[in-house]
Amino acid sequence: MTNSARTDQDMRTNGNRMRPAGLLIAACVLITLPACTSNSSPSNDAKATNSPSASPSASKSVDPTEAVEAEAVKAYSGYWREMERAYAAADVKASKLTSYASGVALVKAQVETERMKKKGSTLSGGVTVTNSTVTQLDNSKKLPKAELSSCLDVSKWISLDKEGKPVALPSTRVTKYVATATMERWTDGWRVLTAQPHADQPC
Repeated sequence: MTNSARTDQDMRTNGNRMRPAGLLIAACVLITLPACTSNSSPSNDAKATNSPSASPSASKSVDPTEAVEAEAVKAYSGYWREMERAYAAADVKASKLTSYASGVALVKAQVETERMKKKGSTLSGGVTVTNSTVTQLDNSKKLPKAELSSCLDVSKWISLDKEGKPVALPSTRVTKYVATATMERWTDGWRVLTAQPHADQPC
């Protein structure tokens, strides 16, 4: 056998020996790549999960006392809204005042509207309530109690006679003053028990 023939045969033999090794390396590469790719995803998910925006501690806690006081102020505003309706019709039954008032405050409204009905008078317009603030809160009792102060503006609450004409009122009449109230929290919400105007305290 010539040297040339021997060389060709050796190259074919070596090539056959190297081919399995090459296939093995390629297989390893193919196996390794998916593994690397899968290892990178959980770390990204973990970062997204641990993002500060997803932390429950980021939400601001609500002060229970402030929440209760806000409920009382809201009910007080509702009381005056229903007072407007009751006095506009000269009848408490024309409003939902019983859902916001009880005790002296409710009885006073009933007496006054009955008197107005007999005279044929009503009140037109509305009341503006500002600076409503809970000045005292007692949560220690079964029915929590609160005292509230506000600024009451009745300048647009106009008295009408039985013919619907405005009644002349004294020019010295005070139309903007401090008003206080005592309230009690029932199972279905706050009730105004007393409502006291302070015409000697302008606001």
